[in-house]
Amino acid sequence: MAQHTHRRAILGWIGLFGLTGTAALAQPAEEFDPAELVPRRFSPEEFASLDANEIYMASLALRRGRRITIDGCSASDSAEVIRLAASDRSAGLQKMRSLCGG
Repeated sequence: MAQHTHRRAILGWIGLFGLTGTAALAQPAEEFDPAELVPRRFSPEEFASLDANEIYMASLALRRGRRITIDGCSASDSAEVIRLAASDRSAGLQKMRSLCGG
């Protein structure tokens, strides 16, 4: 009978550790956010050379609260340029040239 109780205790501990291990695995992993790779500052020339995907990522970073500036522009003007460029690249670049002197 003592062996049976000892076996139950061991199985109980194994079960307890198994549950805590499973709970740790169930915790959501922190996901990588590619928008975090977007630089916080661009020169007008750098911004003009971005492709559509890079402009989209800059726009996404703005929506997620990241502050991005284009040299010669205020933060709000930079955000306006990036948002416009995400929907219409040529209009965004034209706006950048008028607001940021690029």
